[in-house]
Amino acid sequence: MNYVFYDFETTGLDTKFSQPIQIAAVCLDSNFNELDRMDEKCKLKDGIIPHPSAMLVTKVPINLLKNGQSFYDMMDYVYDKFKSWGPAIFIGYNSMRFDEEILRSSFFQSLHDPYLTNTNKNLRTDLFKIILGLVALDNTIIKIPITEKTKKPSFKLELIANENGIEHIKAHDALSDVYATIDVAKIIREKAPDYWDECMKTISPRGLIEYIDTNDFFYAAPEHGAANITYKPISFLTSNPNNHKELAFFDLNNDPKTYHEAGISKITSMIESRQKVIRLYQANKSPIILSSDFMSSSGIFKDDEIHKFKEKSEELSIYDDFIEKVNFALVERYDDFQITREPSEFLEGQIYNAGFYSSIDKEKINLFKNCDNPKEKYIISKEFQDRRLREISYRVLFSESPNVFSDQELLDRKRFIADKVFCTEEKVKWCTLERAKNEIQSIKEKDSNKDQVSYIKEIENYLQAEEKRYESYLSGDISV
Repeated sequence: MNYVFYDFETTGLDTKFSQPIQIAAVCLDSNFNELDRMDEKCKLKDGIIPHPSAMLVTKVPINLLKNGQSFYDMMDYVYDKFKSWGPAIFIGYNSMRFDEEILRSSFFQSLHDPYLTNTNKNLRTDLFKIILGLVALDNTIIKIPITEKTKKPSFKLELIANENGIEHIKAHDALSDVYATIDVAKIIREKAPDYWDECMKTISPRGLIEYIDTNDFFYAAPEHGAANITYKPISFLTSNPNNHKELAFFDLNNDPKTYHEAGISKITSMIESRQKVIRLYQANKSPIILSSDFMSSSGIFKDDEIHKFKEKSEELSIYDDFIEKVNFALVERYDDFQITREPSEFLEGQIYNAGFYSSIDKEKINLFKNCDNPKEKYIISKEFQDRRLREISYRVLFSESPNVFSDQELLDRKRFIADKVFCTEEKVKWCTLERAKNEIQSIKEKDSNKDQVSYIKEIENYLQAEEKRYESYLSGDISV
């Protein structure tokens, strides 16, 4: 199976309302030989205001934001390229929290299947998680830098690359970050092959569930760099009956005798409290969970500790009533979440809200994508059953062929975009013009940014030009 390492540079940190402006990826064969690569950049969609602080990090050329290829053209290319590389294991750095969600959101907003990286025999994992697990297992294979200021380990990719003698030409350039990620992965794969192979066994939900059947208890790797870098001994209890990818484990640092008679509310607190007695892991997010057999020779735990973990795990298996109550608590939490979760009024937040598309809509997506006639695409856009698809297709048409709209439709679309840009509500998740202007002012006042005065001025001029452009959207001007 191929490996695909990838990385994004984006306009901000919100995974729904930010936009990728650079996507880079490298496809390797199973022996880590490079097969292909891509490095794509694009201009901003209408209505997207970039966070100046993000621009300072990426140093994106201002001209690209205005004159690059469209977001939709880039996502078409990325989707086709990723699909052609599969089936593959998609790997990023800290990707489960950010890059994977950005990728899904971007595919969703460009009429593509959001779940490409974990369907059609594709798999996904996160090198950041793999590194945390390795460091807790053996801290001699990958050197983790200690920051001078905090005197604590830092898991930033650029610092790890530098600490391990990896050439990292330009941090926060997507392609450079991809190659740094590959080189770190190579070290792990070459110096800890058994650990690498063990991690690969559980990167799919099915693989993890099958893996759980092989042992009596397990060890869960740390998931946060700030937490204690140590493994947790855990025993599998059950999967959520209403969400089979949510797996519940008992933390074997605790005594089952103390908890097996707990009621539903107590069990819920055992899940939600800071000192978790019951730990939940999402099987579709590649947690690093290793079997007791694999960990037996690690030397992390003493023989008497391992013996106690095994006894506790065996004891848990006889508490059928406890496991039933855990099931009930999991269902209750899940149902409460579904009821209390407010659906977003904005398209960007609706990726998970309205279910999957109908077969009819899927056929119309293909018709829309394969149609070269803007007027025919406009007709198709009106026929989507799912209103999300109608809105996405309108946005694509506004970007590619705005002349297909009537004067009133064009005016309404421009006002809709401008209203978001000029929004003054504090709680909105996207970067508004006001937020960007305040941010650039704060940046200018920091002494640490004095060496970037020229680029900061470029950003400021760009924001001023964008303000004038969007003011014209409100003026009733329908020229395109």
